[in-house]
Amino acid sequence: SAVNALKSSLSSLDNLSQALEKDMNHYLTVTATEYVPDTDRMLFYVGFGGDGFKKVYNCPLRRRPVSESVDAEDLIVSNATTDLKNCGRITQRIRMRPAVLKRMQIMGVYRDIELSPPTIAKQNEVDKKLEEISGIKSNNKRPQDRDYELYEIYCELDLDQFAPKQFKGKGLPLPYRVTIEAESRAVLDVRRNWEADDKQCLPRQFFVQYPFIRGLGFYGLGYIHTLGNTVITLTAAWRETLDAGMYASFPGFLYDKQVGRQLTNQFRVPPGGGIPIEVGAQKRIQDAIMPIPYREVGAGFTSFIQHVEDVGRRLATSGSVTVGEGKQDAPVGTTLALIEQATKAIDAAHKRLHAAQAEEFQLLKARFRDDPEAFWRFNKNPTHAWAKDQFIEALNNCNLVPVADPNNPTSQHRIAKAMAIKELQKQSPELYDKMAVDMRVMQIIGIDPQGLFLSKETPAPPDPRMEAIKSKAEASKQQVQLQLQDSQLRAQTAQMTLADRQKD
Repeated sequence: SAVNALKSSLSSLDNLSQALEKDMNHYLTVTATEYVPDTDRMLFYVGFGGDGFKKVYNCPLRRRPVSESVDAEDLIVSNATTDLKNCGRITQRIRMRPAVLKRMQIMGVYRDIELSPPTIAKQNEVDKKLEEISGIKSNNKRPQDRDYELYEIYCELDLDQFAPKQFKGKGLPLPYRVTIEAESRAVLDVRRNWEADDKQCLPRQFFVQYPFIRGLGFYGLGYIHTLGNTVITLTAAWRETLDAGMYASFPGFLYDKQVGRQLTNQFRVPPGGGIPIEVGAQKRIQDAIMPIPYREVGAGFTSFIQHVEDVGRRLATSGSVTVGEGKQDAPVGTTLALIEQATKAIDAAHKRLHAAQAEEFQLLKARFRDDPEAFWRFNKNPTHAWAKDQFIEALNNCNLVPVADPNNPTSQHRIAKAMAIKELQKQSPELYDKMAVDMRVMQIIGIDPQGLFLSKETPAPPDPRMEAIKSKAEASKQQVQLQLQDSQLRAQTAQMTLADRQKD
């Protein structure tokens, strides 16, 4: 009975984990419609600028947990910080529409106080340059169209009157969240930032960092840092090449002042036509007009451009690997080594992003514990009829992790490993099941093997009469063989006796 109870418990847990997986995928793709496009945008900034940030919180307006990206310029932390968990002060700058701010005040999230309309903020040179690059110009002349600027500060404050019993009178700063309107400096919200049942009063985490390449400080490095000078050099070289080609094909020229009496120096000769030029007495046109000796770029400059491109390609770890060309019987280990050598930096970045998304999912679990009903509130057809206690049990006993494998960042890794299994099967065919190996290879590559293999026909049961005849024939055959062996033995014995008599 104990074994049956254990099997039933494991089966129930497995069903809950599968239902949690399906409904979580539904939540991130159907319910939280902002998650996928917002994550795509954030990942672009990760590769470009080196850092992406996610904020996972319970939105009072949408009544569900939300995971949204935060621009690096809107997250203010010390550059000496190693990571967000050990940061004593995190400030997020939030631009909020007046209508949204009023809704938050009506719902009781912020203090219901009068705020003057925001004024037009003075732009610095950096903001002007960003607007010029992006093509967006903020020109809200109406006060009601301007956004409020809020600062949401996660800090530590010594508020002894609100401290729990074990910390009263200790002078210990505890974690709080303070929201301030920037222009009026009015405090809109002060809330404790620790769990109610946490005796240590440790701060709750809301932010996740997605680094591309770790730098010396807190912020990561991206392609704009590693390839910035290379791109500038290549752009200048390409422009020089284009200009040299244009001037070599359409050069400027110098002409004699006497030619200028024609009152024009723009000669457009149509095909099959001609334009008269006054060159003076006893002069040639070549003597009156001289093209400026422009020339195209030489072979040395072309090789320099190719060298810079190769350096940039290696820095970006985007070198081409001729895996499927040339020698077809190359060892799998060599192929994997080539792939890993070409994608070493990208593999490291992929592992960092994998760990960051796993941390993001853990924060989502923590936000769902605060409001369990949000998980199925907007799902009309959930996989499982969830109850609050059952959902909390599933969150406690199941892990939410990304499906991606950080050890196989590309499909080339998976294909190479699949081919390694096939090569082992070819070398030792007596040790492996061919069909099982092919099914495993297809599973790794991502191909459904359903219906690809020939079905093995089940042999028909043997006929009892034929089996009896075969058994009788086999017995007769064995009897004949025994008689033959007996006669041979007698003949050998008689020969041996005769030989002995002859000797005697």
